[in-house]
Amino acid sequence: MDTKIIIQEIEKSIKDNNKIFTSMGVVDGLAGVSLFYYYLNKKDLCISFLEKAIEGLNDTYSGTNIVSDIMDIGKLLNYYEEKKLLTPEDTQFYYENYEPIIEDLLMDGLKENNLNPMSGTLKYGNYFIYRAKHSDKDFSYILLEILNKIEELSHYDEKTDGIYWKSNVKREDRNLIELGVKHGVMGIIDFLVKLYENGFEKERVFELIKKGLKYVSSFKLKNEKSLFPFCTDDVPDAKSFSFGIIYGDLGIAYGMYKAGDICNMEEYKKLAIEVLTNLSKFRDDKNESITDANLLYGNLGVASLLQLLQNKIKTNFLDGTIDYWYSKTIEHKIHEGKWAGFDTTFNKFDINAQLSFSHGIVGIGIMLLNFENKNNFDFLNFMDYEI
Repeated sequence: MDTKIIIQEIEKSIKDNNKIFTSMGVVDGLAGVSLFYYYLNKKDLCISFLEKAIEGLNDTYSGTNIVSDIMDIGKLLNYYEEKKLLTPEDTQFYYENYEPIIEDLLMDGLKENNLNPMSGTLKYGNYFIYRAKHSDKDFSYILLEILNKIEELSHYDEKTDGIYWKSNVKREDRNLIELGVKHGVMGIIDFLVKLYENGFEKERVFELIKKGLKYVSSFKLKNEKSLFPFCTDDVPDAKSFSFGIIYGDLGIAYGMYKAGDICNMEEYKKLAIEVLTNLSKFRDDKNESITDANLLYGNLGVASLLQLLQNKIKTNFLDGTIDYWYSKTIEHKIHEGKWAGFDTTFNKFDINAQLSFSHGIVGIGIMLLNFENKNNFDFLNFMDYEI
């Protein structure tokens, strides 16, 4: 696989098609192009597309979620400050104008009792904990409101002596108890771990983490291809198992290892490595489980999160697995059309998807550049994978 040629083809497609973006954020929009050019070491274009993205947050905005885009760009500005590409003086105006809006929307959103890290309260929470960690601003009053809501919505499970939270996904007229790191119990635990790492209400937060991990770990299976179910409800059409980074074992292993590492719980680090060892054996030679190359659902997303974990664990037992998933990229570069040979499987209804960081070739390009240049995969921060 000639990675340099693929990156050149991706860059050409981005250049030819970036005007189709209606979203302005990193995850789904134009600011993702800025991040692509940052990794390509074309700083002038990096700043140019950042400025265009900010300019696009106006009355003519027609994207999918302007608030998500505002938070994405806020994190990107913070990231560029840390990389010495921008100064605090460059970003002050943005934060002063937009963060009060985000705070107000968070407070309103708390009434909806939706903790979902992708679409609910914890989407805001992950933004503010990122800002608290990477800036000197105090967001304690916001984080306290979120923590209170997490406690309020927790449920005690007598059978496991653990706690869980219900997702906003319904089957058979009830909210499911999902386990995954992006929609389920592990996603809430992951946020709590960030609070703990930031020194916020540590004793209170630790008890919630401990009880949540106790619940999740009690559903681990033995000698199966996937060790954790999608949800713990006895609902036939929701009984499924997954390998990937959002719903499945890889995301759960990430969350468990991080919790064990930061909260000094060795049993969960060991459990995470057990899960990683099991999933490292999984192969998809016919491309039936992983059907494209993108970040959220594709082979490169799997390879990137595995590499991030391997860098943290400081071991090489995942080398062969990472190589396997990375090498699958060329098998998905088989399509005719304007997306450098790639085609996203999911969410094609969104005009932003094929180009985007999360579903499309901007993300594919960034991942390939990180592998090519042996970078630290910190772009995953923008999907709230930070270890």
